[in-house]
Amino acid sequence: MTENSTPQTPTRRKRRGRGRPSLLTEKTMQMLTRATTAGMSMKLAADAAGISRSTFMRWMRKGEEVIEDEQGGRLDLHSPTPEAALFARVQMARAASAIRSHVQIEEAARGPVVSETYRTWTDPITGETRSERRIRRRPGDWRASAWMLARISPENYGPNPKSFDQILDEEVARTRAERDRGLTMKQAVTVSMQDLAVKLKETLAELEAKAALEAAEK
Repeated sequence: MTENSTPQTPTRRKRRGRGRPSLLTEKTMQMLTRATTAGMSMKLAADAAGISRSTFMRWMRKGEEVIEDEQGGRLDLHSPTPEAALFARVQMARAASAIRSHVQIEEAARGPVVSETYRTWTDPITGETRSERRIRRRPGDWRASAWMLARISPENYGPNPKSFDQILDEEVARTRAERDRGLTMKQAVTVSMQDLAVKLKETLAELEAKAALEAAEK
C-alpha cells in the first residue's frame, strides 16, 4: 500500500535584523544644519537634534574622511554616504550664512539707503534714451568697518595689532631659526660622516694586517 505524502514546504528562516536604525535621519540632518547655520555651538545643535555632541562630531569626522578619500574633496549634498552628505550640508550652509552676514556688515558700513531716484533723458547727440540711478545714503556705522578689518587683517586691526617693525622682527627671527636649524642638521651629518670615515679606515687597516699575516704564514 502506497501512502501519498504531501511534500512539506521548508520553513523559511527569518532574516535577522541589521541592528538599530541609524540616528542620522533626514530630520536629524535638517535640524543640525539649521542649528549650526544659526550660529549655535555644536553642543547646542546636537542637543536640539536629540543626540550627543560626540555623535555629531563622529559623523562630521567620518563625513570629512569620505569626502577626502572617496570624493576627491568635493562636497556632495546627495552623497550616498549619510555622514558625507551631512558634512556637505553643514559646511555649505554655514558658508552661505557667513556670506550673508558679511554682506549685511558691508551694507551697515556703507550706510542705509535713504532714497533712490531715477532720471531718464534723451541724448541730444545720439538720440538714445539714457537713464541714471541716484542713491542717497545715511552715514555708515564705522564699527561695522572696524569689525570687518579685525577679521580680515587681525595682525593689524585686531585687539593686539602689531606694528610693521614687530612683523619684520618676527619674520627675521623665523628665517634665522630656520637657517640655524639647517646648519645644525648639516653639522650633525658632517660629524656622522667623519665617524664613518674613521671606522672605515680602521676596518681597512685590520683587513690589511690580517692579509699580511696570512701571506707570511704561507
